[in-house]
Amino acid sequence: MFKVLIICLCFVYGFLYFIFAVATKKPFKTILFYAFLGLAGLMVVDLTSKFSGIYIPINPYTVGASAALGLPGTITLLLLRMIFI
Repeated sequence: MFKVLIICLCFVYGFLYFIFAVATKKPFKTILFYAFLGLAGLMVVDLTSKFSGIYIPINPYTVGASAALGLPGTITLLLLRMIFI
């Protein structure tokens, strides 16, 4: 049941993300910009892990979440890591 809820939320987020990108008149540039922001945030978290003590492992899932969800995805990964340590 939880898995279905997560999948539904991902579809809703993806639909709203697509609507927002199309509304900006430059959807491809918008999607690439927000993907870059998410990956840059993941890189910042990785570079500061020695100082903060919070480490997000770099694997295809975390890179995909950061690229697809942008900076909110990276922040969510960081919060999940802080909560479940």
